[in-house]
Amino acid sequence: MTQDTRPPKARPSFKRKPYKPQSAPQHIKASSDGHEERMHLEDVRVYNLAGTTLAYQLAMAAHIVMAVKQGYSMQHALTAIDMAEGARANVQRLCFDAMRHWGTTQFWIDRAVSNPPGPWLQALMAVSLTQLAFEHESEFVLVDQAVEAATNMKPHAKGLVNAILRRFLREREQWQADALTDEVATWNYPRWWINAVKQHYPDDWQRILTVGNSHPPMTLRVNASRGTAIEYIDYIKEDELVAHTMPALSADTVILDKPCNVMDLPAFADGGVSVQDAGAQLAADLLDVTNGMRVLDACAAPGGKTCHILERYDVDLTAIEKDEQRAARIEDNLQRLNLQANIIVTDANNAHQWWDRVAFDRVLLDAPCSASGIVRRHPDIRWLREANDLDGLARQQAQLLRTMWKTVAVGGRLLYCTCSIFPEEGEQVIQAFLSHTANAQRIELPQMTALMHGTGQLLPTATDTLNHDGFYYAALTKTAD
Repeated sequence: MTQDTRPPKARPSFKRKPYKPQSAPQHIKASSDGHEERMHLEDVRVYNLAGTTLAYQLAMAAHIVMAVKQGYSMQHALTAIDMAEGARANVQRLCFDAMRHWGTTQFWIDRAVSNPPGPWLQALMAVSLTQLAFEHESEFVLVDQAVEAATNMKPHAKGLVNAILRRFLREREQWQADALTDEVATWNYPRWWINAVKQHYPDDWQRILTVGNSHPPMTLRVNASRGTAIEYIDYIKEDELVAHTMPALSADTVILDKPCNVMDLPAFADGGVSVQDAGAQLAADLLDVTNGMRVLDACAAPGGKTCHILERYDVDLTAIEKDEQRAARIEDNLQRLNLQANIIVTDANNAHQWWDRVAFDRVLLDAPCSASGIVRRHPDIRWLREANDLDGLARQQAQLLRTMWKTVAVGGRLLYCTCSIFPEEGEQVIQAFLSHTANAQRIELPQMTALMHGTGQLLPTATDTLNHDGFYYAALTKTAD
């Protein structure tokens, strides 16, 4: 591959506008039929409270949790909502905690409040109860600041918030015992999700749900063109960072014993290391790439797998992503790592628009899915999904698989993967495709036998020797045109 001699592109600025306190509250409007309209994230504000106060942070976290209940992803809401910059880290923590315990707190609120509170109040109580019950916050400070948040945003409800939180403190043991009588309150997943995991994994369902509720480690991918995982671990010792490798998954994996700010990672800014789950790093191995190949990464954003391939191999790589903003993240990662790829912003299914009819030696199809395997990193996912979503996603995956198959060279390999634990998005998709595709043959992955549950399924795991999210992988080869 030739060296890129072009001057580097100007990187976009991510500096936020200074936070300016407002003087009057912004209320969510009611539509003409009396129903609450979906909130506009750019209009969300917390007024009259300093961003350094816990009251401000609880109020802002309640807005974001409410946004999730209205269908926004938590990461999108955290990015789109303007807030005092110094508050952002703790607001994010409060939101993640609340989503991990949403089933429990909703159970408590439903039993304690005769008339359902409005969505913002419900979210505020959920965020506050989570901190009281599970995060060992100072009880006096937490209650005081939650009441202050309610007083500022919903003055009429400050007494209700005070009463519910203080009642929980008086009756904590009974409330916690009551929660154990309900599966959703116990496991903190929708009932359909719990039932599906039980059905598919009768021997492992409790472990799967438990791992999904845990805090994930900070997992890194060392740039193989710069050094090895062992060398990086030795390199960061002078920064008092402790880490270990996970060679059973990838030779490039490093897991930090304690997470840190990504911008504080040694060699991150100049492309020596990236953040990527160990399970996702398997793709570069299973795709079986060699130098000189023509490679396609479909549905490529945010570009972790694209970059991992390019770090290891000198190939001609095309990355496709239909969302322009997500495609910009691929470009950003390529620039940081000083790598080159042909990025096409389009729907991968429209092959007639982007494919030049020259077949690819390797195709990576990381298909859109429920993301059920990565809920420990994105705990809001479980509350955003519905049971009937799986059928629609499976149809999308099957269509993408059929389209991508056309682009594979005879003798070439396609690696299908999803970050899902549901067979409807994994093995069932592959079995249906194989039953209708005469020139497709499955490639066994013997190196993964000890890691996978059944054929191709990597279940989320959190042990000293294996710590990764849930993924499904299947490799296919084309036997004829």
